[in-house]
Amino acid sequence: MNIRTRLTLQFIFIMAAILVVFSLAIRLATGFSLQKNVNDLMRRQATLIASAALHGPGGFTHITQRELDNMVGGDAAVQLQDPYGFPVASSTSWIERHFSPALQQRTSPTDQVLAATVNGRDIYFYRHVVFVDGRLQGYVVLVRSAEISTLALKSLADFLLPGVILNIVLGGLLVWFLVRRATRPLERLSAKASEIADASDHSLRLQPQGPSDEINRLAHTINGMLQSLEDAYQQVQQVNDLQRHFLADVSHELRTPLTIMLSSLDLLRKEGGTDPDFQANALENIRGEAERMARMVTQLLLLARTDASTTVAREPLLVADIVADICRQDRQAENKITLECQGLTQLEDAVVSGNADYLKQLFLILLENAFKYTPDGGHVEVSGTLKGDTVTITVADTGIGIAATDQPRVFDRFYRAGNARFRSGLGLGLSIAQRIAEQHGGKITVESVPGQGSCFTVALPLLNQVDKTSSLVPITACCADAV
Repeated sequence: MNIRTRLTLQFIFIMAAILVVFSLAIRLATGFSLQKNVNDLMRRQATLIASAALHGPGGFTHITQRELDNMVGGDAAVQLQDPYGFPVASSTSWIERHFSPALQQRTSPTDQVLAATVNGRDIYFYRHVVFVDGRLQGYVVLVRSAEISTLALKSLADFLLPGVILNIVLGGLLVWFLVRRATRPLERLSAKASEIADASDHSLRLQPQGPSDEINRLAHTINGMLQSLEDAYQQVQQVNDLQRHFLADVSHELRTPLTIMLSSLDLLRKEGGTDPDFQANALENIRGEAERMARMVTQLLLLARTDASTTVAREPLLVADIVADICRQDRQAENKITLECQGLTQLEDAVVSGNADYLKQLFLILLENAFKYTPDGGHVEVSGTLKGDTVTITVADTGIGIAATDQPRVFDRFYRAGNARFRSGLGLGLSIAQRIAEQHGGKITVESVPGQGSCFTVALPLLNQVDKTSSLVPITACCADAV
């Protein structure tokens, strides 16, 4: 049973109960009103007859039939009785209806009007006690037909019963029509939702129509739910794509060192026992490839964490402190490259919200690339300036630079520029640096000239400007990176 039928039936039941109760109330109120009117009329009439009889020429016990006939009329009948209940005089209507034998023994206690059926007729009779100076003079027995009241109540019932039935039928039809009209938007929403479910397309939306009522708000709520589902689906798809990409990259990159190691082990098993130099060389190759795999696994794990967009603990950080820690690491002794840091005191007020370990890893990747691809005798300079809400940190070197054709892909995983392959590397450093920058709401861009050097610009939002202008803090590291 659908909601339209249930609402209609419930309304019919409620309306029928209300109409039945209302009809019964009208019937009882009408009967009570008629009874009260009859009682008042008969009491007044009996009192008038008693008064007229007492003040008549012959007195109460000598009134004539004609005088009684003049006192009553219509459907009324009257009889005067002595103190012992014997008839003194009766009206013509009393005699004609033969009331005497039937009402002789009837009494009306407490001076009340009673209903009775006499000779097949419904009547009201009233016995009025007549006292004069405290002495009982007799009784006035008044009878009126109850057929008019009975007929009036019957007519009322005959009117109310069909009226109740007609109102229930018409009301039920009207309610069914109104409920059908009110639930039609729900049917459209249900049909559209079924289409969306069948199509498995979360980009589809319901089209609310009509006034801004509960159904319209329901449609907007469902659209919001569909939008949430679509966003969640897109996130799951992105995660799946990243996982597939990650697994493909890992399987591709790990295959080479594993192949080299297995080949070295096979040769070592065949030739290593007779040639100590060959054995040492094979073991060194195996160790080198194992170390390469260890570095690759470490970087892959870091890259996986950044891909997963995991929530990292953040705190206000001074950019100058982080860069100063990186600058204190002594690389020039190993590579014979001059490192100069200047202007960092101007960055004392530059504060960002981030994770210190991640940001240090980002800058280490950029600086290590600068030292790796800068020839001996080269120069790396780190300088910082603060202008308004922007902080700029520049790491300049005299590296090999990056060709224009390679620059769009330097942030791709495992990609290495052609002029950088003379150095060992995995091609993951810049990908990790880019993901860290993105996790902190920033970005990295590159500018480079082959043979002169490269510039990597990291933009991060300042903590004291995020809520105001959402400005970005440029942090520039210029190096010859081809990792």
